[in-house]
Amino acid sequence: MAILVHITNIDNKKSIIKNGIKLGIHNVVYFMPHQKEFLISHQWGRELKRYGIKNFMAVDFKIPTNETVWFGKYTSGHEKMNLNTAIEKFMALDDKLGYEFFIERKIEAKEIHKMRNIPKPIGWRYEPKAHGKVPCPCRICMQFGGYKTNKLKEKPEKEYSNKEAKEILISSNNEDEILNALSCLRGKWRKESPKYLERLLEHKDEFILYSLTDFIFEHRHPLRKTFLEILSNIDDEDTRELATEYLEKI
Repeated sequence: MAILVHITNIDNKKSIIKNGIKLGIHNVVYFMPHQKEFLISHQWGRELKRYGIKNFMAVDFKIPTNETVWFGKYTSGHEKMNLNTAIEKFMALDDKLGYEFFIERKIEAKEIHKMRNIPKPIGWRYEPKAHGKVPCPCRICMQFGGYKTNKLKEKPEKEYSNKEAKEILISSNNEDEILNALSCLRGKWRKESPKYLERLLEHKDEFILYSLTDFIFEHRHPLRKTFLEILSNIDDEDTRELATEYLEKI
């Protein structure tokens, strides 16, 4: 079994080795069984990154197979069963993305086998198979307190006219204004040139870049492909994947 934990310093790591893993959110410990597919075992890494967590380690541990745990997909009800039965059900699934295990007790220090560095969080973000879709911004889907969830509202904080929104995209450096302007403009095909968006291609905010990619695709201008090619080579992995997917559709 493996748990992804947030490591802030060496003392944090020593504390885990000495004291084990204490109960976390909802008074449980979330974990995943080891799989041959590294992606499946560590699929929650990028989701956790949404909360601003950057430094990860995997804690490998062993617990009895008759231990009582909860198992299920994050979008549906979980069932209480022994670990062996839960793993059998998990292994029988054709699509293992989005499933999780949790136990209602701490992991004792003696149960910890080793700790491993995770060089880069992997897995899905927002929801399994979400590539190509902007995350749903409704109050139910957006987790309270999540990383930058204040930027993904059900409706724009302010309704800009097309002219006002474009002026913001051309000149504003306020991230909330830019994201709000993109939200106001998205949703219909455009024949105009996206040249006025060029300066935003170098923006550092990953939510702006992702929304920008989605908006650029709505343009029916030759410059669209050029901009998407630029976005398909930037550092943010989500934006790269979305831009690549859109390029394949052109």
